[in-house]
Amino acid sequence: MKEQRIAVLLAAHGEAETAGFVDNFSMIRHTLSHAGEVMRLPLALQFMISLVGGVKNSVQFRRTGFRSPQNAITRKQAEMLAEKLNRQRNGVRFDVRPSFFVTPPFVEEVFGETRDYDLQLLVPMSPVDNRLMSGSLQLLAGRSTPLPGRPCAQVISGFWKDAGLHRVYLDHLFLHGAAEPGSTLVLAFHGTLELDAKGRIPGFHTGAKEMADMAAALRQAVLEDPRNTYGRVEVAYLNHDVGGTWSSPSLQELLGALCRDGVGSVELFNCGYFSDGTETVINAREHVEASCLDHVGFIPCVNDSEAFAEYLAAKIGDVVSN
Repeated sequence: MKEQRIAVLLAAHGEAETAGFVDNFSMIRHTLSHAGEVMRLPLALQFMISLVGGVKNSVQFRRTGFRSPQNAITRKQAEMLAEKLNRQRNGVRFDVRPSFFVTPPFVEEVFGETRDYDLQLLVPMSPVDNRLMSGSLQLLAGRSTPLPGRPCAQVISGFWKDAGLHRVYLDHLFLHGAAEPGSTLVLAFHGTLELDAKGRIPGFHTGAKEMADMAAALRQAVLEDPRNTYGRVEVAYLNHDVGGTWSSPSLQELLGALCRDGVGSVELFNCGYFSDGTETVINAREHVEASCLDHVGFIPCVNDSEAFAEYLAAKIGDVVSN
């Protein structure tokens, strides 16, 4: 029997991997173009923001030596996933490819390169379904006509409501957390647009409800877990400042409230991301440093943990089996 070939595309946002102006300008330019699919961002504004942001990133990253780990983490996630998928699947060969929405190799390019596979599985590397992540993959799959005799590409989504992922998150949290009894845990998500610049509900799938449901479920799961020693568990959002009103409370707002409450010890878990990047490593830390909090611990994203790789392998295996 001929070996079946399945392409698995891990589709992450992507970030510039160097301090070079061109890489950072291109990354911001593609990010704004991607966002411009659902919100009004004039081309002139996109170009200006990309130019200023490219210069700012280049100067800051050269001065501090920072390089975003996100793309490297995604490549490692793909490598680990391939190893686990191919370990047990007789008659099936998985080719797991890292791909990115705003940096090379771009999702659409990798999708085209794997068009002749027996099946293409598209995996958004973000836990919350929305138009710009899982929705973009759905549109990509819908625009593509499969080769004769081949099924349409499938998008694997719904992570936000998956109890299996929640268990991985809890185990990861209690493995890496070092909470002082009674301290506060902050579960941070990438915020989304709640109202546009004119105060209207956005006309696209923002993922706000899915994010709120996931946050509520995780918060309750932490509080009920016998390993828990946190006195408070709060939810906050890492937002941008374009397009209108974003999710509330922002991380800055929550940190300010914790300061006013006299909280002394906080741990921050960026659970709205599958991999650490500029927002979790730089932006979140800057917000913390600008607050009055004396002690803040940072729990890494699930990144290239064995447990997360095993979870993804099992989820993909279930899709293939069914």
